[in-house]
Amino acid sequence: MKTISLKKVSAVAVASLAFGTFTAIAPAQAAMTSFTISKNSASSGVIKCSQSLTSNASTTITAGGGVCLSDALTPAGTGVWAPGDSGFFGKILTNTTAGGGTAATLTAASPAQAVVPLAFYTGAVASTTVATGVVADTISGMTTTTGAAGLLLLTLDGTITGTSGKARMTIGGTVIGASDVTGVATDTRLVIPFTAPVAAGTYTASVQVSVGGNYTGTGADTFTQPFTLTVTAATTLSTALSTAYMTEPSANGASASSTTNGVARSAYKTADTAIAQVKVTLLKADGTADTSAHVINTIVSGVGYTAVSANANTPGTAKTRSASFPQNGSNLSYVKINSDGTAGSGTVTVSVTHAVTGVETTLGTFSYTSYGDVAALAVSTTNATIGKASSTTGASVAARTVAGNLLGVLDTSGNLTVPAFIVKATDSAGRVANAALAPSVVSLTSPAVATGGTCTLDNGALPTTASSSTNGIGYYNCNFATASSAKSGDKATLTIRIVDPADATKYISTTFDVTVGGSVSTEVLSFDKTAYAPGEGMVVTRTGKDSSGNPVADGTASPAVSFSKAVGGTAPAAGFYKGGASASSTSAATASVFAPSVAGAFNAIATSSATGAPTITASSSVTDANAGLMTQIDALNAKIVALNALIAKIMKKLGVK
Repeated sequence: MKTISLKKVSAVAVASLAFGTFTAIAPAQAAMTSFTISKNSASSGVIKCSQSLTSNASTTITAGGGVCLSDALTPAGTGVWAPGDSGFFGKILTNTTAGGGTAATLTAASPAQAVVPLAFYTGAVASTTVATGVVADTISGMTTTTGAAGLLLLTLDGTITGTSGKARMTIGGTVIGASDVTGVATDTRLVIPFTAPVAAGTYTASVQVSVGGNYTGTGADTFTQPFTLTVTAATTLSTALSTAYMTEPSANGASASSTTNGVARSAYKTADTAIAQVKVTLLKADGTADTSAHVINTIVSGVGYTAVSANANTPGTAKTRSASFPQNGSNLSYVKINSDGTAGSGTVTVSVTHAVTGVETTLGTFSYTSYGDVAALAVSTTNATIGKASSTTGASVAARTVAGNLLGVLDTSGNLTVPAFIVKATDSAGRVANAALAPSVVSLTSPAVATGGTCTLDNGALPTTASSSTNGIGYYNCNFATASSAKSGDKATLTIRIVDPADATKYISTTFDVTVGGSVSTEVLSFDKTAYAPGEGMVVTRTGKDSSGNPVADGTASPAVSFSKAVGGTAPAAGFYKGGASASSTSAATASVFAPSVAGAFNAIATSSATGAPTITASSSVTDANAGLMTQIDALNAKIVALNALIAKIMKKLGVK
């Protein structure tokens, strides 16, 4: 048997914890130095896979019998090691989804294998620093962090021929890592997984190898190499950097953010109905993931149930008012919030208890509601009330779009998303609520004028500046249709209703009044003032009437407006009539177009769609600010002259010369 000596040792690191590597050498060799290996915040630590891994001078490796090569466990840059001749396989370039996470591509071809190992390890790859005068690849110690998991890969000067040997790493006689030697004639490497002490300090550690089955031998079968192990305090949990964000309950949990956190969450009161989920991300003070066994705690105030797990988008059937979850091996967890069978408001407070200190810190408090059966309907928004005969006004769609919201309520392109009116449904406490079925729109008294309409629950896909609802709760986008027999000026009252959840023989309802208008017959332009100061805000209004003198149908196109002089702001673009008018703004205070800066008369001009009136105009003027000032100066001069005359008269009476 050849003499066995330790020649080289490498190390891999647990996630986010700094490690060092060393090479144990024979006492006769030169002094050595220490160094620190790189961090890997994406890895869950040194992982042992008790299964075969095949690679024969190839860039592809395959693990059998389990998922040890997934992106979550072994991201790009992760190293792969094995006992035996293979030693260091190399770094992972990419993983493949095929085979359930059992295959990966290396950055370079692996060493050829004489024997397929029964286990392999993955973790962060060590980096090497060599001081001047020191033999390359040799160091006298290593630096690690408290409680860290690591891995030593030993390269032996000789082969392992025994089958009952052992290798271990000790501090003061206490074993912190051990590995059985399973020898074959060609093996020159073995690995020792270890756990660093939990207290910071400088330790004298030893690596021992014995092929004889124990560590008491004195011959060539046994070798002991001391080295210095420096243990530093690990970077610990930062509750200031850690986050907790609420989002929808059954999808996109991993995408939770401060934006989704600002969206109100609500669901029906039936027990176990999913309301929301909260993504908790634990980070260390250096911004890396903290995968320690800190405990995530939740407690409910008000209505609701809660639970915690490592899985996103799984509401589950939690029936507890509080929950705790030891977060170990990952820095992510998900808090589930469900209804408890009652309607009302609730909050869930999410906190973390430090695994070492036991200190509990609140990460966030999240409010939500659960609603009861619909008890009332009301029209909350009105976009159109004047329909056109034999036409549908507005859109009844779930998903509103920015582009569709810019179209008129009579648009027939299929892209319109503006509802004619929006119905709000609430429960007995006034909370927005969804009905079992969307409200129906019926014409009970005037079917010859308006035939009814449809309503669709808004899905809340856009912000409320573009959608009707928040989170798709309680708001319905509705349209209405007018009969072919309807005439300009006709009126009808539509009934919007649902079956009363408390009594199936009754309805919960509200009403909506509509009228009928025609196409443009006359069209005029007007200003809100006959004269403006230079740059003053203006309201320019287009008014359209049909052949019966009634306001044109809502959604009828209104023309763009131009001016005979340069104006400030933006000239009114083409738009749509509502209530027979299309104004540039609602008031001068909100004006988007401003009077010219030059004094004198000016005109507003538009091309009309009315027959026989291709151009319509309106006139106004801008006052001369200087002329007004001169008038004031003249008036002041006149007063001065009169005052001088009065003074002269008084002095004459007094005999003053």
